Amino acid sequence: MSTVQTVAMHHPPVTRPLLHRVTSPRALLLTAAVLLAWGLVQGASAPDSAWRLALDVAVLAGVHGLAALVALRDRLPGSPGAVARTALGLGLGAFALGAVLARVLHPVPTGALAWLLDGLHLVGQAGIGVLLLSLVLPLRGRLVLAGIGLDSVSTALGLTAVAGTVVLIGIGDGGTDAATRAVLVLTGIDVALVSGAVALCSVLRPGRDSVVPPLLAGSALVLAADLASGHSLHHDGPASPGPSFLLMAGACVVLAYAVTRPVRTTDHAMLDATHRLRSWSNVLPFAGCGANLLAVLLAAHSPGTGRWVLPLVLAAGGCLAVVVARFQLTIRVARAALEQLADAFTDPLTGLLNRRGLGSGVDRWLAGPEPVTLLALDLDGFRRINEEAGHETGDKVLQRVASHLSTLAGPGTVVARIDGDDFALAFVGEDPTRASLLAAQVRDVLGRPFDMDRHRLHLTVNVGTTTSHAVDDRPGEQTRTGDLLRCADQALAEAQASTSGVAVHDPARCGRVQEDSLLAWVDDLHAALDADDQLLLHFQPQHRIEATGTGTVATVVGCEALLRWAHPTRGLLGPGEVLRAAEHGHLSDAVTERVLDLALGGVAGWWADREVPVAVNLSATDLDDPLLPHRIADALDRHGLPARALTVEVVEDTLMLDPDRALQTLTSLRSIGLRIAVDDYGTGYSSLAYLHRLPIDEVKFDRSLTSGIASDAAAAVIVGHSIRLAHDLGLSALAEGIEDPADLQLLFRLGCDAVQGWLTGHPLPVQGWVTALDLEANGGVHGDPPGRTAANGRSPVG
Repeated sequence: MSTVQTVAMHHPPVTRPLLHRVTSPRALLLTAAVLLAWGLVQGASAPDSAWRLALDVAVLAGVHGLAALVALRDRLPGSPGAVARTALGLGLGAFALGAVLARVLHPVPTGALAWLLDGLHLVGQAGIGVLLLSLVLPLRGRLVLAGIGLDSVSTALGLTAVAGTVVLIGIGDGGTDAATRAVLVLTGIDVALVSGAVALCSVLRPGRDSVVPPLLAGSALVLAADLASGHSLHHDGPASPGPSFLLMAGACVVLAYAVTRPVRTTDHAMLDATHRLRSWSNVLPFAGCGANLLAVLLAAHSPGTGRWVLPLVLAAGGCLAVVVARFQLTIRVARAALEQLADAFTDPLTGLLNRRGLGSGVDRWLAGPEPVTLLALDLDGFRRINEEAGHETGDKVLQRVASHLSTLAGPGTVVARIDGDDFALAFVGEDPTRASLLAAQVRDVLGRPFDMDRHRLHLTVNVGTTTSHAVDDRPGEQTRTGDLLRCADQALAEAQASTSGVAVHDPARCGRVQEDSLLAWVDDLHAALDADDQLLLHFQPQHRIEATGTGTVATVVGCEALLRWAHPTRGLLGPGEVLRAAEHGHLSDAVTERVLDLALGGVAGWWADREVPVAVNLSATDLDDPLLPHRIADALDRHGLPARALTVEVVEDTLMLDPDRALQTLTSLRSIGLRIAVDDYGTGYSSLAYLHRLPIDEVKFDRSLTSGIASDAAAAVIVGHSIRLAHDLGLSALAEGIEDPADLQLLFRLGCDAVQGWLTGHPLPVQGWVTALDLEANGGVHGDPPGRTAANGRSPVG
């Protein structure tokens, strides 16, 4: 037996690049402190001195340049993408160049240099705009986009009114020259950017650590800087540029900080009705109206701005129109959310409550002082109806059952469809007589024969009853609906085994956690399918036996994917528990989908180096699915694998349940290029001559035939004859459950093509299996095949 040594790799401490250390969020905080100190210096010194000019230029270049570098550095996880970061970085660089030139050329020049400064400022605004668009464009949903649009319009109208009035008050009666018009245009763009950021915050409510709040703050500071610049230009003259420079530098720092934050803007928040109705964003349209009225008052009482009162009044009217549209949208959002909430709590087939809806209502009852009684119902004979009369008829039967249960329940009793043919009734109070009478009525009404779709049908109903008082065995802990369902399921199992079909749960046998409760297993399987790390696969190698001059060797020709369940409380479980819960909870399709995805995802990891196919088992439910071939073809395409990478295995007895349906499904699977194997051959009643009518490639002999075959002469004759017949029919033969070297040698002499078992390889998790394949591909140590230690592609087995 060979051993593999693991060498610990010692890595030197990771040293962050200088650019990352210089442009970290902490560096931005230090920069903000520098700006605060610079602001104090501005207030205490004359702007025309030489040292002040040098200081201003150094601070402006350093702060703006650092902000641009932060935006252009490597993308942090979850932060805005490369295009948005690059655009903002270039924009902040333009702001930096414009700020330095404006300070050096102070007072602000006219002509070409003035247009150059305005152009640089416009480039900076464009960078902010690209970042804003990168957050808006991925959003989906008309209600979300409509909310953003209306909030943007409302904010823009209010800000335009106030900002425009401030600028116009500064202008007075002096008219508008080219510089003033440039200030108005740049201020208008600032208003649009701030409006978009406000709308994003309003509609998406992204959280304090998201990119949106600092984006809003930075855009607002740019607007404030432009307003200060315009006001200074017309009121104080160009001799006092300090406030606008300080505000612009602060804006750049905040915007740079924004791109270090995660995006975290989710449009599902629009569908939270109660959150939406409580949101401060519903006040936003009124804020726009208030801003317009404030602007009207300022314009009416300021000299030279009286002619602007009428446009401002019209803008206020526009805000009122937005108020109406915004609240109509809010009502639509609330209605859509309530409809979605109803869908989440309602079974779409029957219109009854589903498991979640039942849990929501019963949990509220359980929080009160009164006990709760729950009856669990199971329909015996429903699966036969589905198989013989078809799923359409089965759906109609479930709808008929739901209608009768709703009639029998009466006021104060809720009815729910839990899963498949499982229903539940619940009411407040502990009344054994009422529960017994209700159970008898349900069994009587639903047990009567009825006609549907030219079929005479009959159902038998089993009822298990429990109460919350009997379940509440842990003082201080609140009983939940799941506890009632588990105990009712235990009683239901007793009812199914009794002649009466009715049982009341025994508290001595049913605690809060029932290990054997099918409903509990179904609940756990739902959680496992939602998780990413509970359902997993182990891979067991399949070897081809070949003769050499000194004996025999085994070459890996494939592997079988074996399902495992890493249960959080019960440990690692085999496929039996998964399949039992899946069948009871009608989750077989979801389990098959997960197994295919995990199996093909594993193959995709080794296929480029070793073309070793994987075999996956299909159930009877899978063969009844007409979309199965399309699902498998889509899965292969999704993982970039050819059809020869997958073999599907079908148990012999499954093929005999509905041979015509099996033939149709297997033919479709063969048409996409899959290899098909009959699993557990020898446990059923079929013959190879019959199976040859099906499009199969391989026969897998069950371990009941092959285990101990070296000491069982009759089994050896049967297997030898079956192998020769399989070869005559053009099929390959594989023996499972090989654990004895003598059995392996006999199978080789009988002509068996391949073997699978613990003798040649144990099942391994995907990482261990890939490691074993890598060792084999790299000429690993001779000895045991993959799954035990390492192999050299052709491992000696005899």
